[in-house]
Amino acid sequence: MMNINCFELFAGCGGLGYGFHKEGINIIACNELDSKIASTYKENYPDTNVIVGDITKQEIKDQSYDNFKDKQCDIILGGPPCVAYSMSGHRNSRDPRGQLFKDYVEMVKKLKPKVFVMENVKGILTMLHDKPKLTKKEKKIADKYYELESHKLDILAKKKVLSSKDEQINEDNYINEVKENNNALKTVNTEIKKMVKDIQLFRMHVTDIIKNTFIDLGYNVEMKLLNAANYGVPQKRERVIFIGLRNDINKEIVYPTETHNKNGTDGKKKWVSVREAIDDLKDKKEDYENLQQIYTSHNDAFIEKIKNTPIGKSVNPKYTEAFFRCNPDEPSNTVKENHGGVFVHYEKNRVMTPRELARLQSFPDDFKFKGTKSNILVQLGNAVPCGLSHAIAKEIKNLFI
Repeated sequence: MMNINCFELFAGCGGLGYGFHKEGINIIACNELDSKIASTYKENYPDTNVIVGDITKQEIKDQSYDNFKDKQCDIILGGPPCVAYSMSGHRNSRDPRGQLFKDYVEMVKKLKPKVFVMENVKGILTMLHDKPKLTKKEKKIADKYYELESHKLDILAKKKVLSSKDEQINEDNYINEVKENNNALKTVNTEIKKMVKDIQLFRMHVTDIIKNTFIDLGYNVEMKLLNAANYGVPQKRERVIFIGLRNDINKEIVYPTETHNKNGTDGKKKWVSVREAIDDLKDKKEDYENLQQIYTSHNDAFIEKIKNTPIGKSVNPKYTEAFFRCNPDEPSNTVKENHGGVFVHYEKNRVMTPRELARLQSFPDDFKFKGTKSNILVQLGNAVPCGLSHAIAKEIKNLFI
């Protein structure tokens, strides 16, 4: 069997790496910032050197390079954390958590793999970022815009504080503060709106920046949005997958062929439903050590709310994702940690267990998660579905045949 050496960045619990391990690709080393999450990777992939620490630190970079002193790094995997690219929340293109892409690029530049695979959230497709190089005029406009954004965040933070105050303490002062804050918010929103047309002067699409960066490093780069449900995963999770192939490799980048679709037409299988994935678990006894079927205790009031929550709705009408009651006859929505506000079971009056969520992420039952239940939920919410990673890994392996 051919020997293909791989390095995985931002490894998490090992969802993206799963398919490559499954295909016999040698993931020599990986890096994960969080030691608790790294313990799950170590548990399931004992032959991989798990480097725990901050990849922005030179010492961690050096540890990573050391693994490939005497061998070629054929593949680099990883999805730089997508906080700044998320479709929910405040998008700040100068958010340092969105700058970890540069560390990924540095690894590719140093190790010169034949192939790299980078995944990110769908939101990256519409995300704009500062141009790599700004003229003095462009930087002046950008600085003004970000100053307004920063001021807006300060106002919103103060508004949150005011909303938590007891207005009865000093009613007149409270009313005046609220008015001043609302007026300030209105003013800054007006100023930001005036600058909307100027954004194009200093920003460009993140995806173009990514492609151009790797093209400059000598790679042919392709990008495609993949839906995990189309590869037999019981979850409608969409991820943007970048594949880069070094220019001296005379091969064509190929994405995996979809095996499933919504209705099972055109010679494909029907999407795998939530019920098909987890129905056999609904009456299992709690089992932390082996199956990790860990139940959450709910108070009577919350159980009553669950009972009154129909399929396709959330227990709390304010939420669209947290405590959402899944349709059992379709793949689930995107699995997220949601600070414990995970999916509600379609039949039982409880939230889903870690193992049920792991099934929706297509992790096999013998994949063992380390840590507390809340930490496991974080790992699951951040993972690439195993079924999707396996489909990608098969095509990447073909590049070496």
